Amino acid sequence: MEFKNLSRSLSLAFMTAYLFGCGGSSGSDDGTEYTVTVASEPVYYGLGIQFTPPITGHGTTQSGQEIFTTSIEGFEHEFGTSYELRVLEKNVDTEGVADGSSISIELVEVISSQSDSVGTSYVYSEVELSGNPFTDKEEGVYSFYQYEFLCAENADCDALVAIADSGGLVEVEFEYTGGEIPVTLVRWN
Repeated sequence: MEFKNLSRSLSLAFMTAYLFGCGGSSGSDDGTEYTVTVASEPVYYGLGIQFTPPITGHGTTQSGQEIFTTSIEGFEHEFGTSYELRVLEKNVDTEGVADGSSISIELVEVISSQSDSVGTSYVYSEVELSGNPFTDKEEGVYSFYQYEFLCAENADCDALVAIADSGGLVEVEFEYTGGEIPVTLVRWN
């Protein structure tokens, strides 16, 4: 008799585990997977706004929040490279979270990536020189917000960094050069 009860209990436990493991649950805790396309060129939105490439295909979360590449956990965008990503959107516990966001977006898979052609130009007009958008990272390496860049011989990047919090406006032009740091500042004025 005890063997039958034990056998039934074990069968019930295995069936329950199988159903939950195979999607037998409601799925609300598992999240939603979808595919997004990330552009190769970041967009400059202005002072205090994220400098990030546009996301298409599913550019907002289910709750209507706009997705930025920096909000995709486990993903780092490289300037000059476009991507197709599979991401997972989940509801998370917001207790103790500074921004109060109840959505988590995680990278599941980089489906594909495509670098721009060497020589592709990226021009940003009316870049506000407030909050130090241009910084000196290390010898010969600079950054425009979160993106590192190299400096062309005829562009004085040290002078640009020196006025980076002056309150003026500049136009900058980058060029895709490939390599470990894929973009180079070719001119600014």
